[in-house]
Amino acid sequence: MLSKSGGDYLVITKSLKDCMCLYEYGIPAIAPNSENLFITDKQYQKLKQKYRKIFLFYDNDLPGITNANKIRKQYPDLKVIFIPRKYDAKDISDFRKKYGKKKTRQLINSALEYYGEQRKIEETEES
Repeated sequence: MLSKSGGDYLVITKSLKDCMCLYEYGIPAIAPNSENLFITDKQYQKLKQKYRKIFLFYDNDLPGITNANKIRKQYPDLKVIFIPRKYDAKDISDFRKKYGKKKTRQLINSALEYYGEQRKIEETEES
C-alpha cells in the first residue's frame, strides 16, 4: 500500500498494528514478518530511492533494541527511533492507546524534530 512515487518518510516497524497507527498520522510504514527478519538489501535500496528518509521504529524492549542495533550497523543511514522508556509503552500503538492521539502526534513531531525535520504532523479532525 505504499505510494509508487515514494515521499519524504517511510517507517519500518515490526507490526501491522504499528503500521496502521502511523498511517492515521499520514506516515507510510511497512513491517517485515518479524523483528528478527529485515527486508532484503535490494528492497532497501529500492525504498531508499523513493523515500528521502527511512526510519526504523522497533520496540524499546531488549529484542527490539538488539535487532535495531544490528540493522543500523548494516544500514547506517537509517534513522532509528525508540519510544523513551519513561512512557512505559513499547511501541507506537501501545503509546497511542495509553496516551491518546494528541500526545502521539507530539511524540512523532519530537522524533521528526530530533532528526532535523521542519515538517510537522498537523492536527486534524480525526487526530
